Amino acid sequence: MNYRVPRLLTASFLLMMTLPGCTNQSPSVPVLLGPQRCRPNDTVTFSVISVDKEGDSVAYLFECNQQLVTGWTQWFPAGIEVYQRFSFGDTGSYILRAKAKDPHRESNWSDEFPVLVRWYLPSTPRRPVGPDSAVVGDTVTFHTSALHPLNELVAFQFWWGDTTGDWSGFVLPGTIVMISHVFDSIGIFEVRCRAKDKEGYVSGWSVPETVFVYSRRCP
Repeated sequence: MNYRVPRLLTASFLLMMTLPGCTNQSPSVPVLLGPQRCRPNDTVTFSVISVDKEGDSVAYLFECNQQLVTGWTQWFPAGIEVYQRFSFGDTGSYILRAKAKDPHRESNWSDEFPVLVRWYLPSTPRRPVGPDSAVVGDTVTFHTSALHPLNELVAFQFWWGDTTGDWSGFVLPGTIVMISHVFDSIGIFEVRCRAKDKEGYVSGWSVPETVFVYSRRCP
């Protein structure tokens, strides 16, 4: 026996299949980006983005160490980078993840994004470079540089062996800084330097550079 599906039923079925939610696909798995290092209680900003094939708006949900840290955000246009701020109260290793949803479906969780929270300091500066000898009363110049694990600006202070110098201005990490000094007595002095960032965190002293200071003899 042949059975013919009524045209009205066929049309209704096709209409149902094209209604929103019937063929809708979930948004893409979000891409989560941001700093992977920070200090306790720093406020750091992360970005997340997801694409939706139907062009639906998307909302985002965040978790840290498998515990939700936010509810669903407001709706945003798909494909637009969205920013979320976080603060970690203690040192340790943290794993962030995010997921997206449109009005009909949710995505899977994003890849794990690791964040290492520590009390970061500037790196110990390089050994100061300058003359190995100098004359009492003459100006001598030494230079050094230092890095910072959070890429923060750094300033420098020299210990000249006879006095401690003032802090320099702040510069980008890796910048070579030149500092001058006048020795007012003869002797063998060890020149060291250290760095600090704008948060006030100070590095250890560098390896010393030795300079022999002597008195110029008149003929």
